[in-house]
Amino acid sequence: MTWPMVCASHSALWQKLMPLKGETISIARWKDLACQALGQSKAERNHPSDHCANMNNEGACDCAETDRALVKRVANKGRFAQYLVL
Repeated sequence: MTWPMVCASHSALWQKLMPLKGETISIARWKDLACQALGQSKAERNHPSDHCANMNNEGACDCAETDRALVKRVANKGRFAQYLVL
């Protein structure tokens, strides 16, 4: 199952993330970029794992776990997940 809101957000998120290709970002940074790209209400329901190469959620974008994914979760010694922009 996919959420139209999530899939519809893919292009806008991609445009915000492409200048950061190769950088590692936090969930907080993702949320800031998502808010800029999608607006506050949609950003609150959008997560990096919805567009992730190495994990998938119920309702994720159809790019999850494909070569079209926007980010990849990376190992992190801290408490919060970090994502590499692909």
